[in-house]
Amino acid sequence: MDTEFSSNRHATPTEEYQVPVRHPELCFDDGNLAVVTDSQYFVVHRGLLSRHSSVLDSHLAAIRKGDARLLEGHAVLALDDRADDFAHFLRALYGFSYDNSVGNFPVASAILRLATKYEVMGLRETAVRNLSLSWPATLELWELREKAVTTAEGMYSPRPVLAHPIMIINLAREIGENKLLPSAFYDLSRYLPSQLMEGHVVDGVHHHLADDDLCRVLRGKEQGARFFSTFIVTELEARGPSVHCLHRNEVQPALKRACQMAFEAVTFELIRDVNGMVCNRNTDPLFTISESVLMQTRDDQPGVENKAAYRACEACRLDYAAVVQAAREEFWRQLPAWFELEVKNWA
Repeated sequence: MDTEFSSNRHATPTEEYQVPVRHPELCFDDGNLAVVTDSQYFVVHRGLLSRHSSVLDSHLAAIRKGDARLLEGHAVLALDDRADDFAHFLRALYGFSYDNSVGNFPVASAILRLATKYEVMGLRETAVRNLSLSWPATLELWELREKAVTTAEGMYSPRPVLAHPIMIINLAREIGENKLLPSAFYDLSRYLPSQLMEGHVVDGVHHHLADDDLCRVLRGKEQGARFFSTFIVTELEARGPSVHCLHRNEVQPALKRACQMAFEAVTFELIRDVNGMVCNRNTDPLFTISESVLMQTRDDQPGVENKAAYRACEACRLDYAAVVQAAREEFWRQLPAWFELEVKNWA
């Protein structure tokens, strides 16, 4: 097979070029273009690249037949992309089967970066949509995401199912997809400050945030903590019973204050944050606010009278649940402002 990589058949290729290695999969017998990336090359169809990407089409138009380098008798398009990334991009472009799930971040990120770079908008939109399932713009999708990475025992275990939020933030910055940022920033804000400073290591490569983004995470983390403490003060401390409280007509003071005592117990548990530490979510205000409703009914069994020492009546719990839902929705709406991000149509 002719693998000459030169503009002159009588020149020695290795004097000017490192001869690339043929990709074992993505070289087609009827291909008419050799694309060189890193130390590998792909024999592909020029028309397919031109049809899907105006950027690649302009690169191809710049190749003149008279002075083009040849590889297997084909004109050569040299690109500065990583060979593995370009292979993932080609599989997606050709419509081959590939794993583009959120759990396979190297593939998803490679396709998204190159689809953005070469302006293959349909492929880019699909890749963004897949990532948005795990770093969504709505609280409802966030809840589904959190449930998917919580074990049956209630332990929160997002790795390795989901990519580290530092990876998502850096990717979103690179491709200009700001809608991925608020949930990724919030995800990262749940880490300890020391973990934020250390960054994240994958396959020996250290990933870290830009200094400006690191400061944004820390400031947003403070805003979330302030919202949470304000919620405790305004909605839980000295919370009175509902106007429909089932104990409002009780004569005995202890029974009349049963619901107030239940909310005082909830306040104490939130301040201790015991449930968060046990479940590996002790710096997660959205989770903790939601837990303040669930902790009174978690051990309930159908058809059995609840024997919890402190439990608000159903009317008081329903009133409080509505307050919690409104607070969590407001918390979610504030994420772009807290992390100083410009995002259109958020929440």
